[in-house]
Amino acid sequence: MRWPRLGEGKTRLAAQIGAVEAHELHRCFVHDTLSWPAPRPRVLAVSPDVAAVDVVRSLAPDAAVVQQDHGDLGRRIAGGLRAAFAGGAQCTVLVGTDSPSLPHGLLMDCISGASRHGAAMVPAGDGGFVALALTRRSKQRCGLAWLDADIAWSTARAAADTCRAAQRHGLDVAAVAPWYDVDTGADLDRLHADLRRDPHRAARTLRRLDEWTATVTVERAS
Repeated sequence: MRWPRLGEGKTRLAAQIGAVEAHELHRCFVHDTLSWPAPRPRVLAVSPDVAAVDVVRSLAPDAAVVQQDHGDLGRRIAGGLRAAFAGGAQCTVLVGTDSPSLPHGLLMDCISGASRHGAAMVPAGDGGFVALALTRRSKQRCGLAWLDADIAWSTARAAADTCRAAQRHGLDVAAVAPWYDVDTGADLDRLHADLRRDPHRAARTLRRLDEWTATVTVERAS
């Protein structure tokens, strides 16, 4: 995960709601995701530097915190999975911090899907994916080089390209029900509605959205 810093990350959202508010929401996303109750144990792969790693270690003392690998998203995902398996995991699920409302049940469905099929993902409506799970047996059999293949990351082809790359290495990636990343103002509206129905999933984000929505409403009214 990228540790929130003003002016870094969430660029699409910042273009619509402003850099400061996008930064504050990013902070809430990260804190809420770190507060999820499961699964455990967990490995947190953090960017961009050692200072960010130290901050996350102080916030999540129960976790193994490592600096995220450099390179494209595929190499960073592979590095996160590799770190989790190095810690002894038999099945690991990788999830970012852009989906703070991701239901616990859907995350567990992804893990169950990997246990049955070897790998599974929670696809995103924009063509990417929200979570990716893999078993140790699949990693040993197929490796992780498929994540460094010809995948158009951060595009509408990312999930499909990932599945095709895995298939070329003999691995089928099962898909569970889709969810969404929060990248735009429309995504924020959906997130706010979802968190009103499930406020405990990301309480800090919900409070920030309530405050921000109230401010925007007052400004428009005035």
